[in-house]
Amino acid sequence: MPKTSSNTQRRVRALHDEHVPDQVVSQVGKAIAEIMKLRQSFVEDMTAADTEEERRELAGRIDSAAARAISDQGLTVDEYNQVISATQADAALEERVMVAYRSA
Repeated sequence: MPKTSSNTQRRVRALHDEHVPDQVVSQVGKAIAEIMKLRQSFVEDMTAADTEEERRELAGRIDSAAARAISDQGLTVDEYNQVISATQADAALEERVMVAYRSA
C-alpha cells in the first residue's frame, strides 16, 4: 500500500472538519462528472451482457475506471468517499459539491 503523504494526511484531516476546502470540493465534483460519464457508457454493455460473469467483469471495469477518475483528480478513493459521506449530513456541502459537479 502506498505511503500517505503529509499533504494528503492534512487534506484527510480537513475532511473531518466542518469546512471542506474549495479545491477538494472541485476535485470531487469533477470526479463525479467523470464517473457519471463512465457509468452511462457502460450501461449499454451491462444490459447486453449475456452472462453473470460478463456483468461481473463489466462491474469490475467500471469500478477500476471510477477509481482512476478519482485518482486523476488528485484524490484517494477514501478522501472521495469521506466527502460524499459528509454531504449526507451537510446540505451546504452537498450544494457545493453539486455546483462543482455541474460546472465540471
